[in-house]
Amino acid sequence: MPKITFEEIKSLLLKSINECDCEVELSLTFADKDNEYMIIIYHDHCSFQRCGTSEQQSGEYNYPTLDELYKAQQIDNIVLERDWDKITYIQSMDLEILGLW
Repeated sequence: MPKITFEEIKSLLLKSINECDCEVELSLTFADKDNEYMIIIYHDHCSFQRCGTSEQQSGEYNYPTLDELYKAQQIDNIVLERDWDKITYIQSMDLEILGLW
């Protein structure tokens, strides 16, 4: 995992916001991390965050583009560009509802 590339995910997220006007949440888990993480696409930016209980949550780290988010060091020392092959699970109910997934 993942069998889907970042470029494919990026395309789906951009399509969801630009064509469907939907701010999509994408959940990720990593082989070497206990928590779930989330990417959210907005009209004017995107974000990355750690999910969990109120004590575990990181809050959103915002980026102007998905490419910048992909290359940046995130919470828990995650760099998607480096760690993409450590992803064990990718899910988005929003993409499923839109029929894009």
